[in-house]
Amino acid sequence: MIKQSLKNIVYPLYPFIKSKPDFLVIGVQRAATTSLYRYIIQHPQILVTHNWRETYYFDNPENYSKGFGWYLSHFPSKLGKNKKLTFECSPSYIYYPQIPKLINQDLGTIKMIAILRNPVDRAYSAWQMYHSYSSLPHKHLRERADQRTFTEAIDQEFKPESSTAKYPYHYLDRGKYVQQLENYYNYFDPDNLLILNFEQFGNDLGASLNQICDFLTIEPFSQEKLQQFQEQKYAAATYLKNPDDHQVLEQLKDYFVPYNEKLYRLLGHRYDW
Repeated sequence: MIKQSLKNIVYPLYPFIKSKPDFLVIGVQRAATTSLYRYIIQHPQILVTHNWRETYYFDNPENYSKGFGWYLSHFPSKLGKNKKLTFECSPSYIYYPQIPKLINQDLGTIKMIAILRNPVDRAYSAWQMYHSYSSLPHKHLRERADQRTFTEAIDQEFKPESSTAKYPYHYLDRGKYVQQLENYYNYFDPDNLLILNFEQFGNDLGASLNQICDFLTIEPFSQEKLQQFQEQKYAAATYLKNPDDHQVLEQLKDYFVPYNEKLYRLLGHRYDW
């Protein structure tokens, strides 16, 4: 009770003494957002004070109801921040349709970064991740495990009335990037969003990171740091493809063609998807 009373007193003060994030990494799920976070926090002009990459504020109604002061409690004080930049990284922010409006209301004009991945590969990687949760020791992850085969999961998303899945996996909808970006462009100028390609990020890490530095108007990473990153590349989870999934993966390639074509027109360039 005393602790909660103190929070009720302190949180309203945070908009005056705490710094807002200077930029956000908004997605997408299974597209190297964790790796990007680990690289960015090693930049000398970046300051991170919260323990994890994301606050689950804009995408969690329970947290959002705690108020803007609660959100700012995750970020450094204005005095302690100096001229450094602070941020959070949430792969879900790009997906949920209500989030751009909330970000605009609370943070105003802000720079945002997204990495897009071939939606077929992204869907399969997401299913492999959730499917693997069933063998993990952590209860909260096992509760999110997708016990279905990939074919069953996709079939049920095509026929939602027959779905038995509990956790909102959204393997198909999360790959409809054009809809998500158009939603953001309703609230932000496209120049406020830096859109990166997952494949390019993996193949030319240095160029991608320095593109981010240019976007954020900070010094580029040193050559020594980029070399270190190349040598230590953060390991991504690797899963084996099941030969039985080949047919549904081919089906998804055709399914995403119209969404990808609209995305290319929106961005003004094409990806090799």
